[in-house]
Parts: sequence; structure tokens; C-alpha cells
Amino acid sequence: MKQRFSFYILSLAALLAACSESDDINDITPSETSRGAVVMSAPDNDMFARRNGEKLLTGAYTDPTDYSHYYNDPVIAEHASKLMCEADTNMAASLNSVEISDEHLAELKSFVESSILTTEVKQYAKMMSILKWIRANIRYDYDDQDAYSVFKNRVAVCQGYSNLMVAMLHTQDIKATVATGFLANTGGHAWVYALADGVWYVADPTNRNNVYRMKADLTKYKSTLQPWNIDMPLAKDDRFVYDFRDKHFNIRQVLTADEQVSVPFGALGYRITAFDPIGGINENVRELYLSLNIASIGQYVQGLREHGANLQDVYVLNDENRKINEYDGCVYSIKYNGTTKPLTYLTLLYAPGGKREITFAPIAKITSKLIEALPNVEILHFDEATLEFEDYAITGSPNLKEVYINQNAKVSSKAFDDLPADCQIIRYDPIQTGIRPIYM
Repeated sequence: MKQRFSFYILSLAALLAACSESDDINDITPSETSRGAVVMSAPDNDMFARRNGEKLLTGAYTDPTDYSHYYNDPVIAEHASKLMCEADTNMAASLNSVEISDEHLAELKSFVESSILTTEVKQYAKMMSILKWIRANIRYDYDDQDAYSVFKNRVAVCQGYSNLMVAMLHTQDIKATVATGFLANTGGHAWVYALADGVWYVADPTNRNNVYRMKADLTKYKSTLQPWNIDMPLAKDDRFVYDFRDKHFNIRQVLTADEQVSVPFGALGYRITAFDPIGGINENVRELYLSLNIASIGQYVQGLREHGANLQDVYVLNDENRKINEYDGCVYSIKYNGTTKPLTYLTLLYAPGGKREITFAPIAKITSKLIEALPNVEILHFDEATLEFEDYAITGSPNLKEVYINQNAKVSSKAFDDLPADCQIIRYDPIQTGIRPIYM
């Protein structure tokens, strides 16, 4: 990791307040407020992945990073179909998130073979018999949605219908997985992708007695069943696991134990566009490198927030990425304003859990819980352009010692919550000192 330096000399008028509900502000002497040189992290540009002939999943669909237009993307079914047809089918050999005990699965197998199947030999025929039994015997209503509960109670909504069908198919060695997304003119929905006799099929056990061939019948279902997530991983190598999540071809898990990890540009012949490692990150990883292909780190940044406790920096190929950028090892959403104008930082998306000191990009407002549960952070520096801190803007960081903010910033009385009693809020004068970093 390279280093870059930012020099902050706080004014004689800098003020201090405790990180509590108290409004007391105490004068700080120059010796107490002078920060000297603050080290800011910088990436090793040779670590970023580059294009290697990967195809971009394209089409006349809404931007997959614009979640306000989630419900009208029929071409997403085409993207999922292309990836599924290239996927490692062994990934569908397990039940993945469909939970059922071995004992209950054995009971299900016995029932399928004694009460549903008769003379069927082909996997397709078995699949159709299972589908028709579910359609005829499960009533639509709200109850427990795990596969065995649905089987015993004969009640489910779409998730339960799909869980049961996948479990029943697996008792017959038919690979299958649950897909979730949008059912046209209805809302959120779950259905099944099943591999029968070497062909992927799309089955909706909640609503239809027939199935679609995933590839050949795409035009018949793509506007109706629009997938956002596919339960099974699509591929795995010795470094990563890949899946389809939030309408993106995504990195699901980081397996490599390298301290510096370059996130790949593509897999299965297609460009990867998201990094949301819900399956985990190897605990040895300290630095991540996201190239221009990564447009999203997850709608809720779940993977990094749950598994990034040991990360120290996440770098982005800033000059070429038009969706996200990095600043001091933290990731921000941005507005790209063209080559002749500076970009606009919109909001902080992720701050690594392993960082001890963070200098933030110039964003106007720190919203509720934007900076939450950073276990190792000790010092936070906010840009002079950050002029508002909402309730619970910074919360749950047990080792935080100093927070530097513009003395003109509007700070809610509950902006700093669940922090150490000796944490100091230090207000600086931007006219005399400035806060923007000088890189060296």
C-alpha cells in the first residue's frame, strides 16, 4: 500500500465537546489540537483488474444501480438465463438456503416416491408430477415457509411453494434452486429454476401448472418473471464464489487468503458488476481493489458490513469508475459530471471495519447511522463541506477518541450516540486551516 499525506493545522479557536448528550464545549489549546501530518491510504494501481474479453450483459433496461426502477426490467431475465446456461450445475446440487433436516428430507423422499410419482422415468416427467401435486395440494396463505412446514401444513406463499418444490426435486436428484424477484403486475415473488434432463426450466409452482424452457422460451416469461436474486452460486474457483444478486453478476464470497485482493473483471465469459460478498471474506484480507467494472457494492452493502471487520482499505479505480469512487480507503456513491468537471460525492457507502483513522470525502450531510459500528476506528476527520450531522450520524464505535468537524456544522443533539465517554468532538475553523487534503 502506498501512502498519501494530508496536513491539518487547527486554529487557536478550535473547540472541544464530549461525545455525549451534554452541550458543554470547552476551549482547546493549540498543542492539544494540532494534528500534524495525517496519513491517507492510496492504492497500488497495478492491482486493479483489467478487461480480458468479457462480454457485458447489456440491454434496454433500467440502470441496475438505480433501485427506484426495480420493477420493470424484463431484460434481466435474459441476463440471468445467459449466466445460468454457463453456470457450474454442481452448484445446484445442494439445497443452498432451503433448510430441511436429513430426517425430514428422507420423509419427503418417501412421500414423493410413494404418493406422487408412478411410472415416471425421465427427470422432466418427475418434475412435472411434483409441480402438479404442489399446485393441487398447497393452499396459498401465510404460515411458516420452510419446506417441511409447508409439506405438513399444506399452506404457503410463493417462497414456501418454491422451497418445497426444490426440496422435493432434490429427493429425485434433480438439481434446482430458488429465484426471487418481481412478478409483473403483482410484486415480489419467488419461483424455481430446475435442471431436468440437461435443460434448465423455469417453474412457478404458486401460479402455473406448466414450465418454460429457460433459454428457448425466454420471450414467453421474461416480462412476467424478472429475477433479482438466484439462490445458488453460479461458479466457484480457488479465489472467489460468484452469483446473481440484486440484478448483478456478483462476487458472493472471497476465498483467497491474500492480504491484497484484486476483484476480477469477469467470470463465465461475462463482466462482473457487483461486489456484495454475503458469503464471507477471508479474515486475512486487508485490502480490496475494485476496478471500473464494479458498479455496486450491494443495495444494503450487506456483505462488506457483515464480513469486513478486518478490512483496512477498499480501493476503486477512481479515474474510470462512473458509479463509485474511493476516498481514503472508503467507498462512496458518486455523480459523474463529465471529463471537464469534478465529480460529486453523494454519500458514504462503506468504511472498512479495520481502519483506525478516516478522512472523509466532501459530502454535505452525515445521515442517520451512516457511520456505524466501526470497531477499530479512533479518529474521524470530516471535510469542511460537511455541514450537517443528523441524529445518530455516528454511533456504536467503541474505540473512537477524536472527531474533527467544521465549526459551522449543524449538529443534532443526538448525532453522536453510543460512543466512549472520553471521545472528543473537535471543531476547526475552515477559513484559517482548511480541511481538504494535500496529497504528496
